[in-house]
Amino acid sequence: MGTTPQTNLSIIDVFPGTDFVRGVQCAEIDNAPEDLVGYALFAQMRKNHESKKFWQFEILKNETDFVLFMDSQITKTIPPGHYNYDVMMLHTSGVRSILMQGQVNVIPTYTS
Repeated sequence: MGTTPQTNLSIIDVFPGTDFVRGVQCAEIDNAPEDLVGYALFAQMRKNHESKKFWQFEILKNETDFVLFMDSQITKTIPPGHYNYDVMMLHTSGVRSILMQGQVNVIPTYTS
């Protein structure tokens, strides 16, 4: 059984009540297509694979790069803890595949 290699994308940190923004280049991802032409991207995070509750990332993309974004109004609703995330590609041919996946650490913040 294969495992997902640990990269700087395998673990991401989200702080409740703040915007989350993470830029990604396809070149950073093992076995990624050379470009994203013809693909739609979708990403979400959840406590585990069986969880019905999830939070969705917005994705902005160009031909070779994309940005994961989650607004502070959404991040403030996520309880601190560890979650799983994945980015799914949907090709115009209808083929779906996981582009990348990993862990999200939602880290509590304290404000005055």
